[in-house]
Amino acid sequence: MEQNYFDQGVEKARQGDLVGAIAAFDQALQTHPQSATTYHRRGLARFNLGDLAGAIADYTQALQIQPDFSEGYFARGLAQMAQHQLQAALKDANQALQLNADHAAARHLQGTLHQRLGNTQTAIASLKQAAQLYLAQKDAENGRRCLETIQQLQSVLIQRSKTQSSALQLVQTEDFFQQALDKLQQGNYRQALEDFNWLIQVEPQNARAYCYRGIVRSRLGNPQAAMQDLAQALQLTPQDDQMRLSRGLLRIELGDCWGAIEDFNSLLQQNDRNPGAYCYRAQAYSKLGNHRQAIEDYSRALALQPDAAEIYCDRAAARFAFQDQRGALEDYQRAANLYFDRQDWNRYRVILDKIKPLQTAQASARVDPAPH
Repeated sequence: MEQNYFDQGVEKARQGDLVGAIAAFDQALQTHPQSATTYHRRGLARFNLGDLAGAIADYTQALQIQPDFSEGYFARGLAQMAQHQLQAALKDANQALQLNADHAAARHLQGTLHQRLGNTQTAIASLKQAAQLYLAQKDAENGRRCLETIQQLQSVLIQRSKTQSSALQLVQTEDFFQQALDKLQQGNYRQALEDFNWLIQVEPQNARAYCYRGIVRSRLGNPQAAMQDLAQALQLTPQDDQMRLSRGLLRIELGDCWGAIEDFNSLLQQNDRNPGAYCYRAQAYSKLGNHRQAIEDYSRALALQPDAAEIYCDRAAARFAFQDQRGALEDYQRAANLYFDRQDWNRYRVILDKIKPLQTAQASARVDPAPH
């Protein structure tokens, strides 16, 4: 009976019914609680549902039962990386390789972790070994990904050796800009304002810093200062499409959605292959409650950038507002697939949290009888 439940769990997981798979593995473990393979399989299902803590607990249980289980160490390392526990993840990747030196995915994971930890030379060495293992196993796609990452890392090393001090300053400034942008997106407007102020002091000709500081000031209730910043950004780069896009975005922030739409229309008349203009115009239409037009603009943007997970998320939100739950679910799932392929686990988990209630609603709609 235990084997039947296990097989059911494997099949349900294959079909994408992860909740059903977990329930089947639960039943299997009730009759055979010392099955490392079953804990591992349940951990995989939990991981794919975004339950990283539950997945790690299952992998750990599997390893307690079977300490020489290389797949268990690899899977736990992957989940720990998703939780930003990089050192613990690296330890597990190393252990998986000690047990199975030909484990290509574990070697790939090891290289990725060294890359994130800043160990560029070590990362390159691991990724070279991973690429060789993938190619030996006829896995050309993953082999190609390793080689592309190696080329990127080698380019970074070459650039550093040529202009180390200036490159370091540039990277630090760009990193600081990204941190400020993250604070803006998270709603930490006061901290973001301080960061953009600092950037403008360091780089007085940084048009992007003026532009985003204007957005922050707008959200802090200072529209006059926001417009001054935007004017400065446009003065520095009057023909820059990004600054013109940002002007439209700021007009949305100020509640002037029709004015923003006019700006985006003007941009699109000059270049109808500008996905940013379509996306921002879609935001303006959504603010006006014209969700159908927003969906059309997001679709135009996706025709130009078919792998843009963020645009799928935005179109999903517009479809949900348009009462198209099925379309919203499809778009969120496409976004989740793209984030999974990129190994962007944080965004992957966020999208899973959006998918679950939609799946529940769809299931209820199929089960509940129609009213008479």
